[in-house]
Amino acid sequence: MKRTMVAVLAGLFLVASAETFEVRVENVSTPETLATMKGRVAVPLSPGVFVVHRSLNPLFVPAGMASPGLERLAEDGDPALLAKALGGRAGVFATPLGKAAPAPIFPGQAYVFRVSAEPGDRLSLATMFVQSNDWFYAPGPKGIPLFMDGKPIAGDVTRYLRLWDAGTEVNEPAGEGMHQAPRQKAKNAGPDEMGVVHEVTAKGLSGPVIRVTIQPVR
Repeated sequence: MKRTMVAVLAGLFLVASAETFEVRVENVSTPETLATMKGRVAVPLSPGVFVVHRSLNPLFVPAGMASPGLERLAEDGDPALLAKALGGRAGVFATPLGKAAPAPIFPGQAYVFRVSAEPGDRLSLATMFVQSNDWFYAPGPKGIPLFMDGKPIAGDVTRYLRLWDAGTEVNEPAGEGMHQAPRQKAKNAGPDEMGVVHEVTAKGLSGPVIRVTIQPVR
């Protein structure tokens, strides 16, 4: 009887400690953020994928080959295959705030979604840097901690994100390539690179592109 009571109390404690977080992924670029041979342009961000996890970031391994789902997200801005492969606590953010249908977000627009988590949980997400062949924003291997000292985090977490190259398609100059999503004739049209996921420094950027904030929902 005592063991049963302890188990019930433990379960109540876990339920009580769960938190709901609202995550905002915002495009903070401007129409002149990226310099190209034809002038300066904005950098759209694609629909993306998110996952709550406890171990390392399950979206990718730095210096490892990208999964088919990550390739599709990084090259074409399509998160569906990656979210399906992750299963469990993964999901998709695709419809801009205030809009009725899935679409990329442009300067001043944002995606908003919610996740449920308990102390020890972390969040990872990924969205395509659309003016590229296969670049994407995502946290590093540890993801974003949702709790600090047992308390839910709140505020700007953009510092955890990096710009990554999926290593799946040969790079063209950002904002100019004919095999990049805004200009390609078909999905997965560019030549394969057969590389690995690695961090990149985007050339020609005059300012930030993405901002991610997290707030507990009270």
